[in-house]
Amino acid sequence: MQKNEEIEIKLQITDASSIPPLKKFLASLYQPGSPVLLHMSARYYDTKDTLLQQKKLVYRVRRENNIYIATIKGKNLSKDFLARRLEINRKVNTIKPDIKIFSDIPNLAGKINSVYNHSLLPIVTNVFLRYKTNIFFNASKIEAAIDVGNIYGRSKTSPIQELELELKFGEESDVLQLADIIKKKFFFKPSRKSKFSRGLE
Repeated sequence: MQKNEEIEIKLQITDASSIPPLKKFLASLYQPGSPVLLHMSARYYDTKDTLLQQKKLVYRVRRENNIYIATIKGKNLSKDFLARRLEINRKVNTIKPDIKIFSDIPNLAGKINSVYNHSLLPIVTNVFLRYKTNIFFNASKIEAAIDVGNIYGRSKTSPIQELELELKFGEESDVLQLADIIKKKFFFKPSRKSKFSRGLE
């Protein structure tokens, strides 16, 4: 995998009663540390004229317990359920938008400088609880995150109940294999939709 690249698979949890056995299954795999519980709230920003969406960019600021992380994401370049996209994260001091913190990134500044003089408005908000653990599966390190909460979008509120498997280093085939095992064991459904795209519906 390349620098500043996110590679992940998202599985929709169809029945909340499967979450405890899912956590037990994840605990049966090799974990170098203990799971952590994060209270997450995120705001996705764009201009009134959706300039960032037109450039195939997503800008988010998220609170993870008492830490704020600003993120720029690019377009999903994959045609299957293994999402692959640009992702750059920066620690910040507030959930308020300041996209200029990414102005030093090559090939990105030219895309975002057109929004510097525009107001950035929150267009989608997420609030959820994340159960996160790192797993070593075969030769790969994979972050497993169980998210439960809500998406507050343009016209409706949608539930979040999903598992994300993100490759930290190693082989894409290991993420696919682990996702296939979990999908068959718990009858989860793979999804290409991000929390942001669901909020726009």
